[in-house]
Amino acid sequence: MDVPYRPSALRVMAEHIGDDGVWDTVSPFVLDDLGVSAGLVQRLRAWNSQYQRTAFTDFDFPTQEEERRWAQLGLQLAYELQNELPDIEISYAHDDDNRPMRERRGP
Repeated sequence: MDVPYRPSALRVMAEHIGDDGVWDTVSPFVLDDLGVSAGLVQRLRAWNSQYQRTAFTDFDFPTQEEERRWAQLGLQLAYELQNELPDIEISYAHDDDNRPMRERRGP
């Protein structure tokens, strides 16, 4: 029997393609088969969708404060994803800290 693919690392990174806002090395990754809670998947999709809606504005948010809140929410979601997937290294793309989430102090 084939063992389903389970990545060793994922990156929370909004993009104009894909639904979940999570990437496995070079392509969007769908979280459905990893046992991530439906609520977290839904919130990640909503967060990514908010970014996708900025496509018509050259990916500029209406205000810096809205962009800051969006980035902070993404960071919180990355921490939650790390908590739900402790065996997978989770990182976050929308700040200047490149360390994996398990090496960072949570909010």
